[in-house]
Amino acid sequence: MRSDISVRILLLIFLVLNALNLGCGGGAEVTSSVSQAPVGDVSAAKRVQSPVLGFVYATGGTEARAINGIPGASTLSSPLTVPEGVTSLDFAPGQKYALVERADGASLGLIPFSGADPGPLVQIAGGISKPDVISFSPNGVAAALYSASQGRLQVLAGLPDNPQLTREMSSGELPDAVRLLAIADDGVTLLEGTVNSAVYLLAGGGPQMLESVTDLGGIVFTPQSNDALIFDRSTGTLSLMQGVSSVRSNRLLANGLTGLGGNIALETDGHRAIITTSSASHLWEIDFQSLAVQDMQLPTTPAMLEPLRLSGHYLLTWQPGQPAWILNTNQEKGAVYFVPAAVEARAALAR
Repeated sequence: MRSDISVRILLLIFLVLNALNLGCGGGAEVTSSVSQAPVGDVSAAKRVQSPVLGFVYATGGTEARAINGIPGASTLSSPLTVPEGVTSLDFAPGQKYALVERADGASLGLIPFSGADPGPLVQIAGGISKPDVISFSPNGVAAALYSASQGRLQVLAGLPDNPQLTREMSSGELPDAVRLLAIADDGVTLLEGTVNSAVYLLAGGGPQMLESVTDLGGIVFTPQSNDALIFDRSTGTLSLMQGVSSVRSNRLLANGLTGLGGNIALETDGHRAIITTSSASHLWEIDFQSLAVQDMQLPTTPAMLEPLRLSGHYLLTWQPGQPAWILNTNQEKGAVYFVPAAVEARAALAR
């Protein structure tokens, strides 16, 4: 009797499950309908695309790849196809566009990266063709360019949708040779760091010296403000100059960050500063409020500190055929993770 009841219960469960499966179309059929969406169904294609964290690119070259996925579980795309004639890429903070150099001395151009692929090239009329220094504003809405060979300094505003050349200076109008440039998000407030480690405000009435240090390592504006960070490499001193174009005041944020050779990378989100160097596998985070300094040991020697599309994430290093290393500052203690080398690169190494 009990055996007969058990068989009936099992039969009833089977019939219920089978009915539910038929009602939803079946798991296999649902998967098939998503992966086999019609070519013209753009909305369906977008639904199955991985999120784009940003891009890796070879400095001074044209190879670029999208970083697809989520932090800690990302992959690199195949090489992206950039417009013909482009010879180098320089991504803006947030990587929504890149300024590009072109062959045959053509004027500087701009390529939008609104999605995972590059858009059409936009020529910037009158732009320096091969700048030695490119400095973006914190939010990427303006840029300052300098060419020593041409003896020209330019300011671009309205980036990226409406790029305009809004200011130009000759080297004769500058107080000294350019070492570093920094421009605020207003597209107007411009600082020059000279080869003699002085910092000047390049205002309409003529250059005004703001600061002189022993070995200028970096200058950068905080987002949407006229406050600027200044780093003196010799003393390891980081200071915040508030109101550089009005009533100025200096605030010491950290000192003793010495022994930093190589190229200094300095970035800020307005709440903290991040400093690293191409000569050591260390990175320092300085909190503006608490003045706490976090010394982070890195698994790689950084070649850059590139703000990616995902807020709080920075590209530290990447070379063609190699994995990428990414810094995540959104956690209480910063974390570093790597994105494996592209599939074809790993296959080539395995052969």
